[in-house]
Amino acid sequence: MSLVGPSFANKKHNPLYIHVSEGPNQYYTSGDPIEGVVRVDPSTRPVHVSIRFKGISIIYDTDANGFKPELFEYSRELFASTGNREHLDILRRATADDGKVELPFSFTFPHTVRLAPPSDRNWWYSKDPFNHPRFQHSPGFPLPPSCSQLTAGKGPLAPKVMYYLEARMDLPESPNTTVRHQLKYIPPDPDYLPTLRQPDLNFGLKLPKHCCRYKFIRTRKLLPGYNEGSKLGKMKDLLVEKELFFGLNSYSEIPFARFNLFATPARVLVIGTSVPIVVTIQHLDRSKSLPSPPDLFLRRLRVQLLSSFNTFVPNLATARRGSKEVVLTTKDTFTLFDRKFDAGDGEPLYNELNIQELGEVKVAHERLLPSFTSYGVSLEYELQVEIWGECAKHEFLGTACREPVQIISGLVTPAHHDDDDILEAASRPVYQELDPLSSVHEMGTMANAHELDAPGTVHELDAPFGSPPIATLLNSREIPPPPYVG
Repeated sequence: MSLVGPSFANKKHNPLYIHVSEGPNQYYTSGDPIEGVVRVDPSTRPVHVSIRFKGISIIYDTDANGFKPELFEYSRELFASTGNREHLDILRRATADDGKVELPFSFTFPHTVRLAPPSDRNWWYSKDPFNHPRFQHSPGFPLPPSCSQLTAGKGPLAPKVMYYLEARMDLPESPNTTVRHQLKYIPPDPDYLPTLRQPDLNFGLKLPKHCCRYKFIRTRKLLPGYNEGSKLGKMKDLLVEKELFFGLNSYSEIPFARFNLFATPARVLVIGTSVPIVVTIQHLDRSKSLPSPPDLFLRRLRVQLLSSFNTFVPNLATARRGSKEVVLTTKDTFTLFDRKFDAGDGEPLYNELNIQELGEVKVAHERLLPSFTSYGVSLEYELQVEIWGECAKHEFLGTACREPVQIISGLVTPAHHDDDDILEAASRPVYQELDPLSSVHEMGTMANAHELDAPGTVHELDAPFGSPPIATLLNSREIPPPPYVG
């Protein structure tokens, strides 16, 4: 058996080198083939050459202790010596012009995570919603994108998601040699309704609380023909508004207007495309002396994407029940649009204003990644719209929108691929969501109580949190969330 040796950088002049046939893009997505050759110097007389295709994530706890949940792993044996004394039978393989032996390989990027996380830790975050986990705890969810330097979290101890090829060469009397070649992965778009790409302006009978952003303006400048008055009259009006002077007109006679202003974005945004945002203005009430709602003008508009890179440090499986769970969040801000309108009165601000009419708001930044959730890490986004405006020369400002949005890549999974290592979706157990509080007959599953303990295909049996019998779930007060189903 060969000794464990060091890992070297993947360079052409080394005796072991991974050459990948790069496509037109600098990244891979699910279903893309990964093809290349492992170049071996035959003078090293290798006994065995193999290659692995692997995906891992690296998470650090508060004490800087790291652990590596594996996402998937595939391997290929490229060469095995017949055992002769000289170990030169590798020369029977294809040889390049420079004398190196080339051993071809091919893989295909999978769609979902295949391996369960380490069983020595509790990967279920207790504050996660039952049917929409913030952090994953069992395999079957889409692969997260590669993230190392381009994420919100930076530094040597920042969480990472890595995909790489690792070639290994076993030598007869020397330590084995390994080299790695890292791959960049961007996930394809998940299944979603096309209507989510547009703002939903159907607010129902009652306006949601997050859309109630009222503005109140009270000034005599709202009166019709105010600009035609004398300077002395305008000065008196100013003093009245400041409660410093009272004449024949009392303070209660100063007109007012109240309106609601908020923005509605699309809930699904595609990297590299425009952001649909519609501004809604509702004129609620005003003084009887005002025949019509006042005009509103826009002075500045800023659209920002707020990212939250969350890290969940799972407790050890042997930890005491009720132990404190640690979630670390690193925030970042991407400014997509920021423009001032100083000329004249500014831009008219009216109901159902499409922000794209004022300028292009595009989801584009070099560090922008699609939203994802994985073992111990997740990346979430919020879209924030801030508006500075004027009404009758009175300024108002505020946050018109701060809504959660999902960022997707815009990539489409290839329809067909030829990877024998990837199981078809039909071969995986289909998750069926059941109400744990309903009776067995309501669920329409099994009639006899003793059949509840029989293994079924509702959950994946090798998942880290089990798939306890349905009878156990019915009697349990703390029900772990189901595996991810898309």
